[in-house]
Formats: sequence, structure tokens, C-alpha cells
Amino acid sequence: MKKIFSTMVMVAAMAIFVSSAQAAIKIQVASEVQNGVAFIKGNGAVTGAQITWEGSLVTTANNKNGGFSFFGVLPDDCTGVLSDGNETGSVTVLNCTAVTPRTAADAPAPVAKTGQTRDPTPGSDGALEKGVAWPNPRFTDNANGTVTDNLTGLIWLKNANCFRATDGGLRSWQTAISLANNLASGACGLSDGSSPGDWRLPNRNELTSLLDLGQRDPVLPRGHSFTNFQSARYWSSTESIVGAAWRVDFLDGAVTDGTKANFFFVTFVRGGS
Repeated sequence: MKKIFSTMVMVAAMAIFVSSAQAAIKIQVASEVQNGVAFIKGNGAVTGAQITWEGSLVTTANNKNGGFSFFGVLPDDCTGVLSDGNETGSVTVLNCTAVTPRTAADAPAPVAKTGQTRDPTPGSDGALEKGVAWPNPRFTDNANGTVTDNLTGLIWLKNANCFRATDGGLRSWQTAISLANNLASGACGLSDGSSPGDWRLPNRNELTSLLDLGQRDPVLPRGHSFTNFQSARYWSSTESIVGAAWRVDFLDGAVTDGTKANFFFVTFVRGGS
């Protein structure tokens, strides 16, 4: 049921019309208002009738001439249904801007399959395999130091441990953030034309999107295009509590939090929305 607002600010008077077979309701005035609320005023309804707007009870026609007035929600398409229980009409509100219908891009993001298939117990993930199927191929090597995940559209650094040559690749959380912010084409095998600020430390959901829970050591989809991906914990950019952040373990898929001063592996991502 749509919410009916109780306050309004008049903007401009306008006429609206009711169309129905032998309609008895005569709409007189409507005004566009703030917060998407319309003011409807009319007469000719059955005296004492309950007036509904868009299927919701809004008022009672109790004047001598069957008059009524109310504040009602402004329909997305600027056309609403008004009824006194005897006659029903379609009301077009002038000077109203219709809301653009939702597109596929606005739709809720679907949840991908986990990749787990081992346990066939009825009702288990392994038996149901719920979620969006992964594309084939799941990953595309872009031949420029990056890998595109064809499921999420995210672009990942191909070398998932590009700092190992100096100290094994382990970093504190704050250092990982700094490295991500400064990563650009020419470093870590990149020739993608990226600039500082294009890359970021992946958030928890982005990092866990790489998991294939049907695999272990590492918990990554078979045939993935990454190099040097460690079967170990990787930092996400998502804080858990003050002074701690979430980590994803690519040995077994565990997601835990750890103190930001601790040292774990890092990889970076760009793109997405």
C-alpha cells in the first residue's frame, strides 16, 4: 500500500480529469506538491462514500454535493485511479513528470553460485547449487597485466603478489591501502594505461567474489588467469571494528578479521560500481 502524506506545499494549480463509463465523480482542482504528493479536490461522489486513490482509502465524501479533498501520493506515471465505490476513474495529473521505469541496470544484483558441489544432502548448497551460473570462461587475461572477471566485470591485477621480490609481499593494512592508491601502469607488470587512483584494495565482497568453495588451496576457480596467488590471507579494504579489517583466506575460504598492524598479502582491483 502506498504511503499517503499529510503535509503539502502548493506549487501550481492544474486541472486533472477522470475518465470512466458514466463517471459521476467530477474532479475540480489538483495541485502538484512537494515530496511527490498531489492534492485532489472534487465533487459528485456518492455522499458518505469512501474515496480511494490508487487502491488506498484516503477520505470520505461527506459534503452536500459529494465533495471531497485529500492529499495523495503522486503515481510514478502521473496517472492514478480514483474511486467512490460506485464509479472508478483514471486521473491524469497535468504538469507532472513521470518517473523513468527501472531498467535491468537498476535491478538488484544477483548472487553468484558458490561453486560448492560436494555435499548432495537435500537442501544443502552442494545439492541446490543456487545462484547465477558463472560465465565460461570465468576470467579473461587482458595481456596487459590485468584479468577481467566475466562474472562481476571487475578488473584485477594479474600478479596477485607483485611485491614478493622485495619482502615476500606481506603488508600492513594501511600500507596496502597506500600501495593501491599509488598503483599505475608500469608497475606490477601493468601496461594498461592506468593512473594512480584507478586501483583500490578490494572490499570484502569483491574479494570473496573470487572464491570457488568447491576448491581448496587455493580457493579459486579452476583455470583462473592469476599468477602468484597465495593460499593465504589477503587484506580487504573493509573495516570490521576500529583498528581491524576483514581478511579472506584463499587456503580454505575463511573470512576473519585482523588487526590492521598485522601483515598479510595484498592484491588490487579496479572498475565496478
